[in-house]
Amino acid sequence: METSDSDGNNEYSSVREKFLGLSLESTRKSYYPQLQAQLETARNNERQLRLLTDSLPALISYVSASERYVFVNRAYEEAFGLNRSQIIGQHVKHVLGLEDYAKVKAQIHQCLSGNRVHFDTCFTHRQEGIPLWFEVNYAPDIDPHHGVAGFYSLMIDITEQKKNHQEKMALEAKLRQAEKMESLGTLAGGIAHDFNNLLMCIQGRASLMAMDMEPGYPLLEHTRAIEEYVRSATQLTRQLLGFARGGKYEVKPMDMNQVMLNSAQMFGRTRKEIRIRTRCSQQPPIVEADQGQIEQVLLNIYVNAWQAMPDGGDLFLETKIVTLGKSYCAPYQVEPGLFVNMSVTDTGIGMDEATRRRIFDPFFTTKEKSRGTGLGLASAYGIIRNHGGMITVYSESGHGATFNIYLPLSSRKAGQEVSAVTTLIKGSETILLVDDEDIIIDVGKAMLEKLGYSVLVARNGLEAVETLTRMKTDIRLVILDLIMPEMDGGKTFDRLRNVCPDMPVLLSSGYAINGHADRILRRGCNGFIQKPFTISELSQKIGGILNETAV
Repeated sequence: METSDSDGNNEYSSVREKFLGLSLESTRKSYYPQLQAQLETARNNERQLRLLTDSLPALISYVSASERYVFVNRAYEEAFGLNRSQIIGQHVKHVLGLEDYAKVKAQIHQCLSGNRVHFDTCFTHRQEGIPLWFEVNYAPDIDPHHGVAGFYSLMIDITEQKKNHQEKMALEAKLRQAEKMESLGTLAGGIAHDFNNLLMCIQGRASLMAMDMEPGYPLLEHTRAIEEYVRSATQLTRQLLGFARGGKYEVKPMDMNQVMLNSAQMFGRTRKEIRIRTRCSQQPPIVEADQGQIEQVLLNIYVNAWQAMPDGGDLFLETKIVTLGKSYCAPYQVEPGLFVNMSVTDTGIGMDEATRRRIFDPFFTTKEKSRGTGLGLASAYGIIRNHGGMITVYSESGHGATFNIYLPLSSRKAGQEVSAVTTLIKGSETILLVDDEDIIIDVGKAMLEKLGYSVLVARNGLEAVETLTRMKTDIRLVILDLIMPEMDGGKTFDRLRNVCPDMPVLLSSGYAINGHADRILRRGCNGFIQKPFTISELSQKIGGILNETAV
């Protein structure tokens, strides 16, 4: 039986389809499980990779050669405030923004040229707008046949480290400034000490000359003028001493409300174009300080504010009690705790950052030479630091300035100031004068003898102790210099009191270091007089002590 060609073809086709079907089925049964297993393995690997990269704190991404994101981890999303759908497939400049992209464009091109790149940069959080610092590593993905296919990016957030580093640098800058001020202060203190001794001699001799002149005597006017010039020079040395932290002598509890109001009232009388507004603390803001020194600080700041307001303006004064923590106090080497804060704010021309940074430097001034020495605010800085406090300033050009003074709060009650009388008090007792400078011995002896006293002299501490041991029944008072070589005033005072516990001692100096005079006064010294002093001031101090210690 014969078959047609068409039938043969149909039969062939049918057989072929059956064979192919069997082959495909066989292939599916043989290889599909393997392919499925491989696909599942790939998916598991991807999940594990995603889990791993998402658990890392670093920012990880892969970017194609066309600078489009292919992969990012969770940390990358969080750092930029975007989700994966907003990043994947996007160009780097669209994700980072044009400004931040410009910071890394050169490094990306360098990496896509086949080089590893490492650098630090700062990006901006898209939603919060805060700066974020990163340590960045780019590594090229190099295909041996097709070149660079893209690059891997590993970024570590170093924002906190940068912040800590900047704080450390700021702290180191403040410490360097403090050390510089300390060194300059030592120099200024030495100059002021020697200058005060010279002024003491001029003042003393002028006082002695004036006592021998009748009213109307032709030379009396010139003598009084010399004394006035000495007083002006003394103000300059007191500014030097304030900067040198060597002028704190008689420390007493005082109410900063009262000091502020009194000083403002006195300043306001001569500056009518300045409107002064005050706000006082309800709780008494008591500090332990040398009132004259604190008044000098306030006056210097008031004058600075007045000069910043040539056409008049407002001066806001406020006192309050604040708590300052360790982090705020550490750069100033001050113990944290309760402080009295007095702020002085003006509406003047303000200052730029460069000026603000130098405002407390000695001899720095933006004024003409005839209008200032550049010592006022340097002196204020030294005085407040010498009282265990801090002084800061905030200012912007065109927006005035605010000075903040911080002094430790005291639990003691403020005393009342007693007005000094000016009458000359004379006597006939024997006084031991102790000083290492011959010029001071000469003028001091002459002034004491003019007041009627008998005078013994000692040129150092050891000689003073020997003299008192030998003649303690005859000596009624010791006038003791503070700064002397070998045995200073403090050690000499202690030795004198060992010899004669009840011996009255008047401490005298033109320069004290870090509250040295105050510590001696706290140990029972009867009083202090600052050089240069007039014969009238000397007579008042001696008369007061002798009356208080009279049996």
